[in-house]
Order: sequence, then C-alpha cells, then structure tokens
Amino acid sequence: MSSSFAPMKMQSLKAGEAAIPPDPPNALKEIGRAWEGFVASGEFVGTLPRPVIAQSWQRSRELGINPFMDRAPTAISPEEIEAILRREDLGRAGKQVLDEFAGAVEGTGHVIVLADARGRIVHWAGYRRLQRILDRLNLAPGGDWAETSVGPNGIGTPLALGWPELVFGGEHYCRQWQPWVCYGCPVREPGTGRTLGGVDITGPARKAHALTFALTVSIARSVEQLLLVFGLERRQALLTICRGVERRWPSEGILAVDEGGRIVEMNSTASRALGMQPAVLLNAPLAEVLPQLWSPVQRSAESGGPVEEGVAVRMPTGEKSALCRVEPIVREGRSLGSVVILSDRSVFPRQKAGAARRNPGAGSAKYTFADILGDSPALREALHLTRATARSAQQSPILLVGESGTGKELVAHAIHAESRRASGPFVAVDCGALPRELVESELLGYAPGAFTGARREGQPGKFEAAHEGTIFLDEVDSLPVELQAKFLRVLEGGEVMRLGSASPVSVDVRIVAACSVDLRRKVEEGAFRLDLYHRLSAIEIFLPPLRERGEDILLLASAFIEQACAEAGKEALAVSSEAADCLRAYSWPGNIRELRNVCARWALTVEGRQVLPEHMPPHIREPILLPPADVASGSLRRAEDAIIRRTLMESGGDVGEAARRLGIAKTTIYRRLKRRSAG
Repeated sequence: MSSSFAPMKMQSLKAGEAAIPPDPPNALKEIGRAWEGFVASGEFVGTLPRPVIAQSWQRSRELGINPFMDRAPTAISPEEIEAILRREDLGRAGKQVLDEFAGAVEGTGHVIVLADARGRIVHWAGYRRLQRILDRLNLAPGGDWAETSVGPNGIGTPLALGWPELVFGGEHYCRQWQPWVCYGCPVREPGTGRTLGGVDITGPARKAHALTFALTVSIARSVEQLLLVFGLERRQALLTICRGVERRWPSEGILAVDEGGRIVEMNSTASRALGMQPAVLLNAPLAEVLPQLWSPVQRSAESGGPVEEGVAVRMPTGEKSALCRVEPIVREGRSLGSVVILSDRSVFPRQKAGAARRNPGAGSAKYTFADILGDSPALREALHLTRATARSAQQSPILLVGESGTGKELVAHAIHAESRRASGPFVAVDCGALPRELVESELLGYAPGAFTGARREGQPGKFEAAHEGTIFLDEVDSLPVELQAKFLRVLEGGEVMRLGSASPVSVDVRIVAACSVDLRRKVEEGAFRLDLYHRLSAIEIFLPPLRERGEDILLLASAFIEQACAEAGKEALAVSSEAADCLRAYSWPGNIRELRNVCARWALTVEGRQVLPEHMPPHIREPILLPPADVASGSLRRAEDAIIRRTLMESGGDVGEAARRLGIAKTTIYRRLKRRSAG
C-alpha cells in the first residue's frame, strides 16, 4: 500500500520525546521496508517513519546524498583536531568529560563521540573493539557527520534540530549506518545558548535503551558545566588583572570587558563618569550600551596591543570627551578580554597635594575582599565573619590572629575598603619594627620641643593621621607594657595625648590589630594587659594557615605565577601535576608570603612552559623530617623553629638568605632565636 507523505503536515518531536521502539527487531524490519520504498521511488510505503526522520530523508534525497555510501567524508585534519582539543573550550571540556565517562560505556559495547558545531568529530572514547569497526565508516575523529553530508545520524540531526534526538537503525538514510543506534545531544555555550557542538553515543541497534539516551544528555550537560567553569575561571582571571590595573590607575574609570564584548566589571569612578548605574551596564554588550568604546576595543583585540585615543562619550548630561586606553588581556595564547581606562580630568580629579600634608603617613586601602583568593571552608568562614564585621555600624576593634604570612594586612585593607570609613585614611603600623624608644612618639605624636631633635612644630602621630579612618596595628603584641596603658586610654576615651603635651587631641579611629601569637598566653605571662586584650579582641578573627587551605595552595600559586610572569614579560607558566603534589605536601611555614616568593623565583628562572619538581627549592621538594620530639609534642611553634634552624644550616648561617628562602622577615628569625635561647 502506497501513501503520499506531505512534509508540511509533519510535526517534529520535542527534546527528549524520541521513543525507543518497544520491539526493536520488528521495528527494524518495518523501517527497513519503508526505507527501501523511499530510496527506490521517493515515496513512503507502508508504516511511515517518525516525522523528524521522514523530513530528514526528504532533505537527504534533495541534497543528492548517496544512500549506499560506504564511508563518511573526512573534514578535519589531525593537526586541527589537536589544536581544538588543546586550545578551544569545547575540545578541552569535551575530552575531559568523555574520558571520565569512557569506563561507563566500555562494558556496554558503546562508543561516545564529540563533534564541533559543524558535525566534525574531534574525540571519541569507549569500547575499543567497536571503535575499530566504526573507524571503517569514518565515525571517528576527522569524520564529517553533518546531516547535510551523511543524512540523519546521532551527531548531525541533533545539531540541525537544536535538541536531543536519537536515530535508530533503519532510520539512518545511508544503509551502512543502519546496524547502529545513535543517541545525540547538542552542547550549548553557557550564557548565550549558542550551539558549540554535540555528544553522541553509538551502539548496536538491537541494544537500544532509553537509559543510554539519558546518559547522552547527562554527558552533554556535564560538558556544559565544565564550559561554565572555564568561563568563570577566565572571568576571575580578568577581574584579578582588572584590580591590578585599578591600582595602577587609581583615579581613572575602569571597565573590564570579556572576550564576548560584555562588561563584567566597572569601578565607581567609571559609573559616575558615564552617568549610568552599574546594574545597567554590567553584563551588557559594550557595542550596544557604549558603541563609542567598542571600536577601540575591537582594534585593540585585532592588533593584540594597547590602543589609546580620544572618544566622545554620550551621557545623560550631554556629550563629553575622554581619553580612552584599551589594554588587551591575553593568557596562554587566548584572549580573556580587555580593560578599558577612561580618563577625564573634569570627571576624575587627581588627589590634591595638600591632602597628603593634612594627613601625614595616611593612605587608602589598596585591596578589597575581591583580592583575597581562596575557596577553602576555613577561609570562607573567616571572611564571612570579617566582612560582616567590616560593614557593622558599631565599628568595634578587630583582632586578626594568624601566623606570619597569612595575609593579615591584606584583610585589614579589605575591612577598611568595605566599611563606612572607606573614604577616610588607612594607616598601617608595624609595631614590631618600631624601635622601643620611638613607639610612643610614632603612635601618639609629640609636642613642639618635646625632646632633643624633635621638630620645632611638633609631629602628629599615626592615630591622628588615621582620624576618621582605620589604623592597622600589626604585631600589636610587641607594644611595650608601659605604653599599653596610654594605648588603652585612646581606645576608651578617643583621645590622644602627644608626648610632651598637656592637651589631649580627639580622634575618631577604628582599630584593626593583628598578632601571630596567642595574646591570652601573653596575658598569662604578664607581657600584655588583660584589659587591653579584652578591648582589642571585641571581634577576634582567626586566619587559617596555608597548609590548612587545601586546593587554595594551587589557586594562589597560579595567580602569583601569572602576576610574576606578566611583570617579567613572559607567558604564564603551568604547574605540572608532580609539582602540584609537592606544593600540597609542603607545610608552608612562611604561608602565603613564602608561596609568593617561590612563584616569583620561578617566573625568573624556569625556562620551559611548566614548573616541574626539579624547579622546587630543596626544602619543598624534599620535606624536612622533624625530630620525633617535635612531632610528638604537636607544637607548631617547635616545628617552625626546627624548619628555621634547618634553613639556617643550609644557608650557612646567613639570616638574610634563610629569611628569603622561608619568605619571612629577618626580625622574625632573630626573635625566634632569641626566644629559644632565653627558654
């Protein structure tokens, strides 16, 4: 019985509705008869194929595809495939996911393939024996499986339709593909929804199963998730670089534009200059919201170098001219996007010279919470409390407790930047580095003629310099006992008495103190006042050492290497898996400071593209074995002292060299040695 099939009346199935035949052997026979009739006459005979397949057969016939071809054409060379797998997100993500799922399909007699948006296969994994069979059909890397080339199949058909689909046995237009069932699903770009490629699982038609179709969709979604991760990593790298540019151009408007031309970051200066709220601009296409800036961004991307020119920016208040500088950001041969710097003296006034004279020694916060890299649970917990405290209206004193090199000063900067005092001064004081006899005059200031050699006009102290801002007191445990009472008076009364003066000066200062020791133990030893400790520790925050931060070690190392290599004018280095194991295993007594120093050394000394175990300093490559007593005692301080002694021995007693290797200050080594000899 013959029937005419009207294509305009067909309705394609929606994603996920493709049905597995309940009786595959019988379905194969019925579809086979329909195929034979269509190939012979161009008409559908007997049982009609599914509408989506019928439409595809008609397209294949119109395109002149040979239904008896033995092998799919080759469309891409091995060199092109290698470049895709190494450089393009789809290739990198797809290969990783397919290799992870290879074991899941190995025992079922199936093969997974990855294709690009044009239907060209770039990777496969799974049952090796079936791979050899499919290779004869060129259902292998290099093969062209676009529907317009080989008719309906599990790669080309889902790509043409835009949703998951299967092609079962005789539904293939080409007879050589008919022993197989192919389950396919497109892979889309996160955010835009653009089709980047597709995933297909191929196996014997007699083994058709709905769970295999579900697995195909799951694999495609896993690829998309990894693509999202890659995008977020690039975005984070771009934002990190953008913050570095902000420190170089502190008074200018800064915008970060990703590789797709969308605005991903902008500072408040740029927002004010453009007269638009960040909510309007963030994630918006630059070409649409600020077309005047899009042109220099494009030219910079094409040339690979910075572009600087005057632009006319249309704002709600009218058109204004500004100097625009665009710096392209490229890492490992791939563009991350661009940073746009807008300069307009009428919009971005420079700080007046007199401002620094009014607050001698005062500065502003150099870092924000966004500059603190890491995602370990211990760090997240500490930063959650820190950020909440920074924003609090109470402005209570904060005590940061952490080992040397854990980033206490960086956190102090972030607290100031997040607080309502952000527009005020930020003053950092290293109490441990101040000579004992000068601590009082440095912190509290002195009156005219207070002592021999004093300035005739007197000198305000650090507390006065920090008025209406934040003062950061590092190594606060080093304050002399006799000065602690005067310091307590500042906290309780908000007044400073300069040395040699009888008139107090009112100050409004938030105090962030830091120490690397347990102040309670100092109190018990009589070296620190109990009442001062309680005043300083209204909010006590513990910063975790690097060895307790897990994968943060590799995250920080990558950021430090990238920064150091950029400063050295070379491409960023990658850390080999063996070197990464060394980094994880090391105890990092110098914490983040030590890690940064090691990364800076690699940027200058490593000549290849990767950091290898042989590039590690000996004390990292070959971990120090501590004396049994030190291990048994569980004393971290004893362990650190043992490492310091060992490093001193390796450096021939040179304290400066030992400090450089450990990434700590020489004063820390002297203090540890003095404490040990006194004990």
